Amino acid sequence: MELALRGLKDHSDQQIHDAIVQEEWRHALQMIEKREKKLKKGQINDWLTACKASVLLMLPEPVKRRQGRVLLDSLYSKNPPVVDFNAAETLQSFAELRHESDPRMDTLWMQAANAQPTDEQLHKHWFLSRFRMRDWQGARKAGMTYTKHFPNKRDPFFWTIFANFMASRTLPDENSEKQLCGTMAYRMCAKAAEAVVLDQDQELRNGRVIRTLDDIVFLLDVYESQKKYEEALELLESDRTGIGSKIGRRSWKLVTSKIRLLGSAHRWLDQFKFCFELLEDASPVNDKPQVHGFGKLGNDGYVWTALVNAALSLKVSSWMTDRAATDAETSETAVREAIDRNFYKNTRLAVASLLDGYKMDRNAMCAGMFWANNLERDVRGENLATKTFEYFETYGHKTFCFNDLQPYVGAMQPPVMQCFLHKVRAWLMGRGYGFSHLNQDKPFDPNMLMAKTNALKLEYCLIYSRDKKPDEVIEETNIETFVVECIKYYNFALENSENNARKPREFAERFPGDDAGLLAAAALLKFCRRAQNDKKLRAMILLDELITRSPAMYEVFGTLILLYVQTGAGSLAARTYHGLSIKNIQLPTLSWLLWTRLSTVHPHRLQSKDFTLPNDLRASRGEADPVQHLMQALDYHMHLRETDQQEILEFLEAKQYASLHRAIANSLQNRNGFVKYLLFTEWARTERVSGLQQKRDYRNLFDPPADTYDNRDESSVPHWEHPDSMPLLLEVMPGQWPTDEWLSHQMSIAHTFDHVTNGDGSKQKSNVYPNPTAYSEPEKSMTREEHSQYQTAVECQSLLNLFESKGAEEAARTAASWSVSASLESIERRLQAVNDELATIRKQENRYFWVISDEVIAPSWLFFHVSYTNLDTAILIKKTLDTVETANRKHRILDLQSASEKITRIRKLCDKLRGIIHDVAVKLYDEFSSDRHHEPMVHSIIGRPSDPCEKDPIAYWLRDHFDRGTGNADKVAKAYVTRLCQAWCEALRNLCKLTAPS
Repeated sequence: MELALRGLKDHSDQQIHDAIVQEEWRHALQMIEKREKKLKKGQINDWLTACKASVLLMLPEPVKRRQGRVLLDSLYSKNPPVVDFNAAETLQSFAELRHESDPRMDTLWMQAANAQPTDEQLHKHWFLSRFRMRDWQGARKAGMTYTKHFPNKRDPFFWTIFANFMASRTLPDENSEKQLCGTMAYRMCAKAAEAVVLDQDQELRNGRVIRTLDDIVFLLDVYESQKKYEEALELLESDRTGIGSKIGRRSWKLVTSKIRLLGSAHRWLDQFKFCFELLEDASPVNDKPQVHGFGKLGNDGYVWTALVNAALSLKVSSWMTDRAATDAETSETAVREAIDRNFYKNTRLAVASLLDGYKMDRNAMCAGMFWANNLERDVRGENLATKTFEYFETYGHKTFCFNDLQPYVGAMQPPVMQCFLHKVRAWLMGRGYGFSHLNQDKPFDPNMLMAKTNALKLEYCLIYSRDKKPDEVIEETNIETFVVECIKYYNFALENSENNARKPREFAERFPGDDAGLLAAAALLKFCRRAQNDKKLRAMILLDELITRSPAMYEVFGTLILLYVQTGAGSLAARTYHGLSIKNIQLPTLSWLLWTRLSTVHPHRLQSKDFTLPNDLRASRGEADPVQHLMQALDYHMHLRETDQQEILEFLEAKQYASLHRAIANSLQNRNGFVKYLLFTEWARTERVSGLQQKRDYRNLFDPPADTYDNRDESSVPHWEHPDSMPLLLEVMPGQWPTDEWLSHQMSIAHTFDHVTNGDGSKQKSNVYPNPTAYSEPEKSMTREEHSQYQTAVECQSLLNLFESKGAEEAARTAASWSVSASLESIERRLQAVNDELATIRKQENRYFWVISDEVIAPSWLFFHVSYTNLDTAILIKKTLDTVETANRKHRILDLQSASEKITRIRKLCDKLRGIIHDVAVKLYDEFSSDRHHEPMVHSIIGRPSDPCEKDPIAYWLRDHFDRGTGNADKVAKAYVTRLCQAWCEALRNLCKLTAPS
């Protein structure tokens, strides 16, 4: 830990300081006591007492902690008060180390500051201590005191503004000081803006003045938070602080801020004119002198979007003005509204003429599509079809083409959609890349390959991805034709790309036709919703081949990882995730791919090392252990707190307050990220189910209250579906999409386990787990088994709470006995229902198993999920019963004689549950440990060599695809099937060991 003290002249005091910094608590305590013996009673200073109290609180013994708490209370209540800098700094540093926030600490700093008003270092440390703890109320008090005693200093003035600004942003709405803090920050900013003069020498003598561009951006943030839009715009138009001033330096940040503020102030006409002039100045065909003189714009996409939004808002305002102007008197306001109304009548022509000057500009064409999509209904369809096709003609050969088109083509009506697709098909046909055939005589052109890929994506989005409706039925043969077309094109692209070294720069890490292979897999997965489960197997082998050819296609890895978890092949999911080679900075956004419910599918370390990823280079970087990946992700979150704090303090010292504000916002998102909480619940379940004892306790990661921020990166799975259809992410997700509701229930289960495992000691950390709120539809975010486990955890927690009250009165004892009986009956009833369902699990093939064909029925993720979740629940029940019986024998709270029979039956049901799962797992392991399923699974993928194309076109062309690549499709398919069966065997073997009779 860090401890910034001053004036330690005695050698013994320096030794105590060094021991504390190295966190050698017992050694530090020995030296403190030795130092006290040498000093007389009146010579023991406050710093030594603060060190002793803080060190005692860090020791694990309860007696020592109580002694430390007594000493700490005596320091806070001391009269005369503690005013020593070293004592205050020591108490503050240890409070931060324990993640405690005591309001008495703020009082202590204030007393020390008032006693030593000229000690600037003390004032600075007081503010920084509150700043590091994110105590904005305490920071603003420290800042105001600092400013009062040092009125000409720059740092305390702006620190006070920042603390008030953050307090106004973070305080709840019902807090009466929220508005006060915001108003104070605004007024102080206004003074800083007024103090700016053209004479720089005079400015330097005044600390309360704006000096940098970052200061202006920060002031704009303060103004905007208080909805002072007009005042902020005046600031940007001023000669001293505006865009063209010496401080503003014509910064593009200020330009975008002005555009945003004009929109917030609803000054649509001014926003339209400003954006129009900016774009007109930068137009490549403009011969007029520039109005603003920016030349080439920074992010002209933002300007185009604002221009179109302003034009559309003018349309609405002019319609409202037409209704109100009939009875309005002639006035300045009425005249301005009339100007606005007349101006809007020409906006369509103005936008169209401006777009003509940017015919090849991507952002301009996107703005044209957005404009066309918001026109009147009678002209919208034709304009939208024209604009989208023009964009495809210009950028069809770019990878970003489909993503730009998707929002607009998805909004097309069926006639417009058909017209658009007809134009695309005709355009491709004229260049030899039609949908029905590829012209082999045409020279190889990677750009046309990408255009073909984007056209296939459009076909998939508009036709084949759409969910089945009563008046719209997509024939299965049509989807098969589409999949075959994608496979054929994938073959063509691979052959030509491998034989031709001329590739565009954007294809450096992937082949131009790789998206066609991924598209074929996505279309195959659509079959799975109609019980065509052999199609899922075909999609998986295609994706598996793609990651070997193009290891930079993260969306292939993400889809395949989720598919492996969904099919119960947890070890293959872990190895594929390992091949992704995620960097530490990507862990908060990508680690959810592997760890969404993996603890209920494969909560074990990998055992067999005899098979790896096909990409040997990536697989050789170390063992693909899922538990190790989980520990790595959680360790990164532990380290992230320190790095975020360091970065924030650096921005504060550099006086970059706008950047500081954004760094704190990012830190808050990292601290309350959904993925971190998801990883914690998975870590807790893995530790419980697998029996692994981890070296670190990650419960100290969380600082309640926890308002989660969903930081899961959904772009790791391609989203090429129609807006009205289920995205591919939800198709391959194991179970429902986890939400805050799911997380709240999982945290409650973890808290109950912590209670029965650690006893009363868990109460100190019980605030780690947020209390679940009442939700009306839990089935939308959690499986049936997860909800059932939560209900059981609630019953167990109620039992534990009953036995926490010692020495209850007779009436309370009677009520408690009734509650115990009711809770036990509920637990027994739920356990019996689970056992009854598990006894018939092999008869419910479509729910718990993956029916690949009539001959092959494999375990799915749901089989493992049900097994591990119910085993976890049984562990919780037995631990709860043990805790209850132990507490009752010690304190004699209740007479459990009447409940002993129920407890015995519940224990037997828990043992029976383990036996049922063990028997099913053993039978499945015996099935898949042999190779009798290999041949039927190979035939499900590529069919038989003698099968004609008409029988199963997809299997025929898949066989042709693998024959072209390796010369032996059967060998490729058999190798893949072998690895898949090995993964199931490993998962089943772990389950058998876990449930084996002891």
